[in-house]
Amino acid sequence: MSKRDYYDILGVSKSATADELKKAYRKLAIKYHPDKNPDDKDAEEKFKEAAEAYDVLSNPEKKSRYDQFGHAGMSGGSGFGGGGFSMDDIFSQFGDVFGDDNIFGSFFGGGRGRGNRRTVGSNIRIKLKLTLADMRNGVEKKVKYRRMVAAQDVKFGNCRHCGGSGVVKQVTNTFLGQMATQSACPVCQG
Repeated sequence: MSKRDYYDILGVSKSATADELKKAYRKLAIKYHPDKNPDDKDAEEKFKEAAEAYDVLSNPEKKSRYDQFGHAGMSGGSGFGGGGFSMDDIFSQFGDVFGDDNIFGSFFGGGRGRGNRRTVGSNIRIKLKLTLADMRNGVEKKVKYRRMVAAQDVKFGNCRHCGGSGVVKQVTNTFLGQMATQSACPVCQG
């Protein structure tokens, strides 16, 4: 099955501005959000499709590759062709699109950029079931988790594989030229 054109998915022209892209994605994300369409696989696919289109078209480098090579330019680990696209990836975009002044902004990371910034505790993931009403009105939930505490006089060093950066970069030669990919370090898990 061939993929649909990203511009068609969002309903924008190739000359669309960043604001137009954001507005089109926001509209589709709200319409097809899993909480508004529970157990609707078609809506879930459209939600993922819109997120994938926005991820590519909102990134100048990916957009340029897509405009030049189409979907073939997206394979190779960068973008979606290589590793797939998870719901965590989709929700990580809500902070950029919806901002802090909405129900998604504060929950999904409000105003955060898409850079490789890490914050303390960013490696902790907890799944919670929330309704849209919970997110809109606010809700308090208690969460328990275990953590490891370093013993006294123990010294930690940088990961020898990534040098402490948390990421590894790999350059792959493809028929399109060299494709650089970046992923979390497999040794220290980023």
